[in-house]
Amino acid sequence: MKILVYLPRSLGAGLLSIPFLEALKGNFPTSQISLAIPSQFAPLMEVLLPEYQQVPVPIIKDIPTLKVISAKLKKAGFDLGILLDDSFSSALLLLVSRIPERWGYDREGRGFMLTRKLTLKATDPQLHLKDYFLNILKKADLKADSPDFRLKLSPGLIALAEERLAQAGLKSNEPIVIMKPGSSFGKSRVWPVEHQIELIKKLIDLKTQIVLVGSLNSREISQKIAAAFDGRLVDFCGKLTWPEISGLLSLARVFLGNDSGLTHLANILGIPVISLFGPTDPQICGPIFQPAQILKKQVPCSPCSYRVCPYDHRCLNQITADEVLQAVSNFL
Repeated sequence: MKILVYLPRSLGAGLLSIPFLEALKGNFPTSQISLAIPSQFAPLMEVLLPEYQQVPVPIIKDIPTLKVISAKLKKAGFDLGILLDDSFSSALLLLVSRIPERWGYDREGRGFMLTRKLTLKATDPQLHLKDYFLNILKKADLKADSPDFRLKLSPGLIALAEERLAQAGLKSNEPIVIMKPGSSFGKSRVWPVEHQIELIKKLIDLKTQIVLVGSLNSREISQKIAAAFDGRLVDFCGKLTWPEISGLLSLARVFLGNDSGLTHLANILGIPVISLFGPTDPQICGPIFQPAQILKKQVPCSPCSYRVCPYDHRCLNQITADEVLQAVSNFL
């Protein structure tokens, strides 16, 4: 059997789907499993999941794009397509690609295109994303158990990261804390810059080396932070590919981030994670492996999922530098 799994469009959700993939392999050990992956994350998934065939898929916004991708999928001749992405367009793609079995959640009015559809009632408890994906297997009467695992990077990728850090002047005998200062989701997930600067000052006093990572979306914030330290930290925001970032994360003593794909990447690589949650719910999208520590304040307006806080951003403002320092220190 040839199976296509259409991964979610966000990096974090995509990484939280890996337990599903492990369970799927257990149910279909002799099947060929391919992954339809958002084009921007395909290079990272090729590094993390080399045992799967990759099918990079752009966002389908028009008929010409749909025709090009569906022609590729038709040629591959898949027997089963499983949708971990809840969009209408993903179900439409599997339908026009003539994949005979199509499983997924009945969302966005796409149920008529699915041969096995799952429906969640408003009264049903919300599931963590990991369990939300595994539920597809459970409802198909398949084993939905996922083993405890960590992903391993190639020695070459790790060696490249070590070389890059050495070129940046970091010392191999002092601990490295990697931080993600910004958020591609929106300002509501960003821990205030002044708090980040205060924390970094305290960490540097403890002989800790600081590396900032993230996409171009974090660049403006990282530059403000770096300007306060006159070269005493390394700012890689917007300068690295996803595989390069994964190599750096593997060398960290601790990763500090928000609700983001990088937090889940560090977590699935086995790096201790400190995750600051504000407008989102860690019961739905928090790290799934230990060691990990979540810092979150119980405020009445959270979770809200706003991209920009319309109030005083109390959910993250109330998390102090000293609280985060204590959490980070537990892993140094």
